[in-house]
Amino acid sequence: MIVIDSREDSLLSGAVEKLCEEQKIEYQKQWLEVGDYIMMADTKVAIEAKSSGDFLASIRNKRIFNQTSNMIDNYDVSVVLIYGTFEEALKYLDRKDNKQYNSMVWKNRLKRMFVGAVGALQIKTQAKVLWVPNVTIAAHCILSMHSHLDGKFQLKKELPKRQRTDDLRVDMLTQIKGISQNKAKLLLNKWGSIAELSSASVKEITGLDGFGMVLANRILKTLNEEKEVKD
Repeated sequence: MIVIDSREDSLLSGAVEKLCEEQKIEYQKQWLEVGDYIMMADTKVAIEAKSSGDFLASIRNKRIFNQTSNMIDNYDVSVVLIYGTFEEALKYLDRKDNKQYNSMVWKNRLKRMFVGAVGALQIKTQAKVLWVPNVTIAAHCILSMHSHLDGKFQLKKELPKRQRTDDLRVDMLTQIKGISQNKAKLLLNKWGSIAELSSASVKEITGLDGFGMVLANRILKTLNEEKEVKD
């Protein structure tokens, strides 16, 4: 279930309700002390959603930092969801009583303030920050988060991370497809340096255990080719 703050009467809350009805996801509106949207399963999630203009205003009065802190204190996962462009945020402040914000100096200052707050929340707090271009995508993000509450998700490495050594020559050679650290060390023990290895012949390289014609040719092509070499 998605719980929506009963005080939320925005384009976003309307879009979320519509998507819930279309996808047959249960939702209800009730007074929330913390967050605008709440989801609970094994993990309790709170989302504070703001238009870009509202976010900029909440930076200036520091309210967003208090709201984020409250979410972190009460929920397992805290999300600050911002929707809209920075230009839309400036229009939000561009009212009769805020004409000073029309200057380029103020616009640059506000932009630094906006982007700086996004970075600070992401790096300096335990909250996750999502900044999306419009309300439609924001609504889909909320339902996507809900759909992953009970699902299992595991990152899989498609390729093993290469381990660095204390020898840059070994690290350079292991960038060649088919060259392990052990094979790189065999080559260096035989020729002493990459420069000397580049002058070796295919026959000499294939004389080493574990080196076939294909690998030997690849090594020499990589070390001697002036053009880009692809695997």
